[in-house]
Amino acid sequence: MSNLTYPPLQLARLQNGWSTHSQATTPLGIQYVAECESTNAQLYSSTRQHNTLLVTERQSHGKGQFERAWVSVAGDLIFSLGLTLPLAQLPALSLRIGLALTQVFAQHSLSTQLKWANDVIAQHPDTGQRGKLAGILVQSQPAHHGHAWVVIGVGVNVAPRLLPQQINASAFAPIGLAQLAPQWSTPEAGAREALLIALVDTILVHIETAALNQDLPKLWNAHDIWRGQAVTLTDPQGAEHHGTAAGIAPSGAYQVKLDSNGTLKAFVSGQLRARS
Repeated sequence: MSNLTYPPLQLARLQNGWSTHSQATTPLGIQYVAECESTNAQLYSSTRQHNTLLVTERQSHGKGQFERAWVSVAGDLIFSLGLTLPLAQLPALSLRIGLALTQVFAQHSLSTQLKWANDVIAQHPDTGQRGKLAGILVQSQPAHHGHAWVVIGVGVNVAPRLLPQQINASAFAPIGLAQLAPQWSTPEAGAREALLIALVDTILVHIETAALNQDLPKLWNAHDIWRGQAVTLTDPQGAEHHGTAAGIAPSGAYQVKLDSNGTLKAFVSGQLRARS
């Protein structure tokens, strides 16, 4: 666990960074709370907070995929976006967000991979161990006229973590930016705010241009951590499907070339892991 000290995020810096540097056309109201139960839960129950960015330093009950706890430490970036979006954008939304995150990290000279459907994975430069750098949680509920109220939660690990000595090829322990680049151990004033705004802005640009960009499978699959490897996909009913990872389809479903009959099968949900 980290013993580093990170000064609190400054709301004024976030607001100024957004007004000065954002490329997205979506008008955005920014809120900051030092601590809350969950940024996603807070926005999900407040459907009138359209076009809202909620940022916090600490969550008492942060959640990730499959209701797993999302544990953050001081210095991490935790935020949620509340938006009203067309229903047609929902199936591949978390994949577009993951791609947006990898692009921002690349701008900071950080190479990352994507683990379907909600995780960004990075490799420790010294040990070669891979860990979860960021996670995404998308929640939605019907709104009106073919739209949905959508809350996009993102957690980015900044502070260093203790990586396990025994490596599991399928389970990724958290890894922090401070373990990937030394400047994130003692970031300059405003650096975390600037990174957060860049992440939010890129996410919104990807959402705004989704209808124009038909290259999602090509772009996402270039970062796919499992593509071409032997995998097992466990579907929501608990059935296991063994095969070779074949990347995402345009819908966002994950494709597996099944060992049993050689056919390509697409899955809209489930847990995907590598096979040894």
